[in-house]
Order: sequence, then structure tokens, then C-alpha cells
Amino acid sequence: MRPLPRSLRSAPAFRLGAPCLLLSLLLAACGAPVPDAALVAPAPTVAAPAPTTAPAVPSADLVPGAAANVLRSAYEASTRPPATTAAPAPVTGTRSPGAGGGQGATGPAGRSMSAKITFYAAYDNDPAGSTQIAYPSVHSEAGGTGTFADPVTMASDADQIAPGTRIYYPPLRKYFVMEDQCASCLGSGSFWIDLYTGGATDAGVEDCEAALTPGGNVTIEIDPPAGRAVDTTPLYSNGRCIAG
Repeated sequence: MRPLPRSLRSAPAFRLGAPCLLLSLLLAACGAPVPDAALVAPAPTVAAPAPTTAPAVPSADLVPGAAANVLRSAYEASTRPPATTAAPAPVTGTRSPGAGGGQGATGPAGRSMSAKITFYAAYDNDPAGSTQIAYPSVHSEAGGTGTFADPVTMASDADQIAPGTRIYYPPLRKYFVMEDQCASCLGSGSFWIDLYTGGATDAGVEDCEAALTPGGNVTIEIDPPAGRAVDTTPLYSNGRCIAG
């Protein structure tokens, strides 16, 4: 076997220095173990945890003037509990008289209808010159001023509009009531009403009727509420027509 190189061979024990050998013998004789400095590690140093402190409350004494007030207000706002907002009260109210009817009406609006409009008077009534009516309702004979309580007589086909039915005619601002029969209206195929012009018996009333008759259909209100605007001026009186 090839011997180890000289540089790797163990040094003889007797080469230890005399002082070290003497110290080892003395410690062994006393029964005390020889501490190996290389095997004794120092105890690890554990740093103490930093003390936990509550966040400092801003002090107004440290910040002078307006800045102190701002700082104090911000702190108070951050620590104040949220405010409770009450739910809004339900909106309630009462319906004013005439609501829904318009123009001061005291009830719901009636039914709108497009109608052919003509006029007649005592002069061209049947029998001629009379104020007789076929379906007395509000009146015993043709008449009326145009208010809701005293509507003017009108004639029509009883199969289209029942006797006693009120209408409102906006162009003249008058209420009318179905109280007479209109011979020309029967079986005409159109919704036709003949409005009473008055008790005149002179031929001049025919000119007034022609002046009042519209060129086409007019929208009327059937079963209107009371309170519509009213003009009680007679349609024809003493030879004068309301249209002229």
C-alpha cells in the first residue's frame, strides 16, 4: 500500500505544547469536563416585542390656529356613529273639487263623441210655432238657459241617445238635454243632434240657425259633470243672433 503523503499524516500527540498538556491533565484529575469552545454556542438573543400603543388622539395644543380646529373636526367625524335618516312620510292629499273634469267641474269628465250639429226653433218645430217636445225630462216644453241645472232642449234619435241625457257643447258653452225627437236624425247613420235655438217664431231665426251650424262634426261631451263654463245668453232673441 502506498503510504500517505507526509502532509496528510497525523502529527504525534507528544508534539502538543507542554502547557496545554499539563492543563488537560489537571482538569481530568479534578473530574471537570473540558469545555470545547467550538461546541458551546452562545444563546440566541431574542428582541423584546415593541409595546403596542393606541393611536394618538390629535391634540389641538400641538397645532395652533385654524389647523387645530380642522384636525379636531376630522377626528370627531371619524369617531362619530353614522346618523340615522328617517324614512320620508307618505304623501297624502285630498282631491280638489272638480279634479279630472277641468274648468271647475265637480266630477269626472264625460264621454267624448263626434256629432253632426244642426239647430231648430219654435218657428220650424212640429207642429210649427210650438214648443212641444216628445220626451219631457227637465222641462215640460222646449226651453232652458244652458246651465247644468237648466239645460237647453235638444232633439235626436232616441235609439242613439236616451231621453234625459245631458251633453255639453263647448262652442256655445252650454249644457243641453235630450227631450225631443229629430225626424231628420232618424236612420241617418250618423250621430246627429238638433239643438234648440229658442221660442222665436219669426223667419229671421232660420238665418241664425244657419249661422250657428258648423261646417263639420263637432266633439261634444256626453254625461258631463256640473261646473263647465257656461254662457246663458239666448241664442236668438228679439231678432238678434248670438252668432252675429
